[in-house]
Amino acid sequence: MGEASSDAATKATAVRAVTVSRVAPSVHGVERVKLSFFDSPWVVLPPIQRVFLYELGDADGFPAVVNRLKRALSDTLAHYLPLAGMLEYAVDTGDAFVDCTNAGVAFLEAEGDMDVPRLAGDEAHDILAFLNLVPELDARVLPAPVLSVQATRLGGGLAVGLSVHHAVADGRAVWRFMEAWSSASREGSPVTKVLGPPHYGREVIPHPPNGDELAREMLKTVAPNLPVVRGQYDFSQRFLRARRTFYLGIDDIRSLRRRIDDLASADSAADAPKPKPVSTFVALAALSWTAFVRSKGLGTGDDTYLMFLADLRSRLDPPVSEAYLGNCVRACLATCADAADLLGQSGILRAARAVQAAVAEMEAAPLSGTDKGWMQMLMRLPFQRMTNVAASPRFRAYDAADFGFGKPARVELVSMNHDGEMVLVGGRTHGEVQASVSIDPAHMDAFKACILG
Repeated sequence: MGEASSDAATKATAVRAVTVSRVAPSVHGVERVKLSFFDSPWVVLPPIQRVFLYELGDADGFPAVVNRLKRALSDTLAHYLPLAGMLEYAVDTGDAFVDCTNAGVAFLEAEGDMDVPRLAGDEAHDILAFLNLVPELDARVLPAPVLSVQATRLGGGLAVGLSVHHAVADGRAVWRFMEAWSSASREGSPVTKVLGPPHYGREVIPHPPNGDELAREMLKTVAPNLPVVRGQYDFSQRFLRARRTFYLGIDDIRSLRRRIDDLASADSAADAPKPKPVSTFVALAALSWTAFVRSKGLGTGDDTYLMFLADLRSRLDPPVSEAYLGNCVRACLATCADAADLLGQSGILRAARAVQAAVAEMEAAPLSGTDKGWMQMLMRLPFQRMTNVAASPRFRAYDAADFGFGKPARVELVSMNHDGEMVLVGGRTHGEVQASVSIDPAHMDAFKACILG
């Protein structure tokens, strides 16, 4: 298992704003999109923020690249119109919705002194640098923009940063938008034979009979001061975490899965059915959970949890297509009453079985618990003993962000909030998985030893 090369201590480097413009959709359509009960819990949370680092040759001038990005963004927003709208709250009905009547996205052009090869190669994240490379999007107060974009000229290339309000799009929807935007830049159109147009009518979501009331109740619960939304949850601690990225090659992942499957076979009775092989996601979730438990010194008597989000699009009846632009996810929770069970040689097997059980429970009843304020339930759990595995190895992050001047040298989620978070995306080479982690700095070396051991 590899990791990005080490470099000097992180530096806080200022980014200078050059100009802010507004990119409007090339075509306008729907005027209003009401949120579903899947969207409502995310209203109070911080935006999704990602940064994409590119190494450019001398022929790729920054002004030309920016103009190319803007033209492609305008064409793409014509199809992904809710991303260009404003998230608002209707006092008279208690509904949250996206107003698309004056659609447009703030596009910040900036300059920075950071060097792309260094930022793209660091093992430890330069957190302050990454924060400077994503645009502000104040989601604490409604009305609020759904999307903002930043392009920063750097030494050796540029950074493209974006902030997206989670109440309007989940991870799969954001990555599909990135594919469409890059396709518009690379091929001239955001809609191709491979990548069809999105749809965002919330009627495709199978709401329970009281779905509208549920959505309104969730809004009141997570943000009781609406129409002015002020988050109840403190995310300021994110800046005190250490962050590091690991790259797990295809052989590393095969070896890890084989190790867990061999432990399962050895643990089962001779006449028992052959245990179900673990998936890449289950294996990596189990690895991260046991690594966090060990590095934090959890043990006998400590309950511990692993949370992840499951995409329900293909699991609903009728299914929702992958082109759906909205939230269609639910939380899944794997539990272990005694963290000591996740230690030792068989600990990773027990962790994998708990994750598999959480997946099976979700597949058996995809909508179970979605009407009971799952986010509030999660907020009551002991965060210091919970691992959060975000995103998915199936997200082809590096392919999705090729705008025609090459794949990114580095892709990172900047908005990592949790002490015990691992973000998984497809890596830079075939079969590779990129795993970025956020943890208390005092525990990082022990975590690293567990992952690379």
